[in-house]
Amino acid sequence: MSISLSSQPYDSSVMAHTLEQLGQESPGILCKGIPASFAGKFADVGQAGFFLGDRRLPLPVALLRETAMMRNRTWMAEYLKSAGVDLAPHGKTSLAPELFRMQMEDGVWGLTAATAQQLALFAAIGIRRVILANQLVGDGNIAIALDCAATHPDLNFYTLVDSHENVTALISAWVHRSDIAPLKLLIEVGVTGGRTGVRDVKRALDLARHISQADGVLLAGIEGYEGIVPGADQAAREAAVSAMMQSILELAQVSDSEGLWGCDEILLTAGGTEFFDLCSRGLMGFAGSRPHRVVIRSGCYITHDSIAYDRAFRRICERSPEAAALAVSRPEAALEVWAAVQSMPEPGLAFATLGKRDISHDWDMPLPLRWLRPGQMLVPQPLPPGHRVLRLNDQHAYLEVPVGSPLAVGDMVGFGVSHVCTTFDKWRCLLTVDDNYRVTGAIRTFF
Repeated sequence: MSISLSSQPYDSSVMAHTLEQLGQESPGILCKGIPASFAGKFADVGQAGFFLGDRRLPLPVALLRETAMMRNRTWMAEYLKSAGVDLAPHGKTSLAPELFRMQMEDGVWGLTAATAQQLALFAAIGIRRVILANQLVGDGNIAIALDCAATHPDLNFYTLVDSHENVTALISAWVHRSDIAPLKLLIEVGVTGGRTGVRDVKRALDLARHISQADGVLLAGIEGYEGIVPGADQAAREAAVSAMMQSILELAQVSDSEGLWGCDEILLTAGGTEFFDLCSRGLMGFAGSRPHRVVIRSGCYITHDSIAYDRAFRRICERSPEAAALAVSRPEAALEVWAAVQSMPEPGLAFATLGKRDISHDWDMPLPLRWLRPGQMLVPQPLPPGHRVLRLNDQHAYLEVPVGSPLAVGDMVGFGVSHVCTTFDKWRCLLTVDDNYRVTGAIRTFF
């Protein structure tokens, strides 16, 4: 069978058709944040006249501010141009095809998956360049990936390996197929005490030699995920990230000198949302006998957040001349989860109608940002200082309120998040809003 891998990151016609079909489905009663009485389709949500404070909208509700997302997209596009690198954003952040289309239209190189199931989803909606940034392990997962490659012969995907055993399993599955091209492998470089990945260059080079001599697999590049590096403080972690990039470069350089590559273009990839500037700078230092491409994988940039990544971006702008020199505004949080004040049973304490089932809490507690009194305020206003979330139950937020707080039972509070990934996975549907918090559309997720 003739294999023709795509030179494009996505098939726009397939994606448009898929999104049109998804838009024709009905939310029914399954999507919190959308009225149970809403009889329309997902495509109709933006024309229903909903707005924040609307009596029809149930709470809690997750909102995506369109202007902030557009600003974040512009910032990243300008950064990529300045740094000379490409982007394959991590799709697991949102698993939202509507957001993927925005990213594709912005000119990203491809998309990053975390599982075989995500790879299959991405291919089905039209994505044609995918980095599976994980080991492909287990007969079921390997079968999904190989079936996906056969079903979509123009799919150009890469997967990670960090052991001979993993390579052997992939080869064993591949030899039984006549309908797919050899698998493109990226050796994952890790760190002691970190997550997956080969721990030293010597063992990684041994693995590279093994791949180069095997049938059914090609050494396509080197990968690392720097977000897991240990360190006593920020300076120590940054130094460890730079050292990790040096290990990737050393492995790539020796692999190049020994002629181990199996592809015409070499992929060097790292860079989540916290240290992508250090990864960009470090990996651009490679000089080899074949063309190479540096790909970062920041997934959270499009929505940003109010705490952890906001702090990380401030640091990026401090240490990166490319980022600091950009003429566009720095990213800002686009994702907010809104809830009602349901009870104020004692002084200094209020309860809001959201909890662990609605908002992330794995890194930091949600951040109370704005408030709205339905029927009296047209748009939200900033909350005065002193409001903070003490803890969460499944459906309740314990909210510390200062003396003189304007809040009363029935008011609404908008919360910012830390680590948007673990807020997206709590919602089947998020609503997009304009600057006046009028609902303009619906963004579906597929966790």
